[in-house]
Amino acid sequence: MRVIASTHKCIASGSCVMTCAQVFGQRDEDGVVQVLDEHPSLNLLKSVKQAVDLCPSLALSLEDEQDVDHLTVVEDRSGE
Repeated sequence: MRVIASTHKCIASGSCVMTCAQVFGQRDEDGVVQVLDEHPSLNLLKSVKQAVDLCPSLALSLEDEQDVDHLTVVEDRSGE
């Protein structure tokens, strides 16, 4: 599974950090989502998926949901 954090969509609500602080953080200068761990343990899969579901700006999205053997989290800064 792959999670994409689109920084240009982020409104800095912090819900991802409150849900899964092991994987997500916020930049000091503007509070925008920051990926802290690109290859988190599969034990965090439930929390990461919950962070995706709770994101109010839809800045977090899932790809390859069927592949639950690997978890990768990346930042997409293309819209900045």
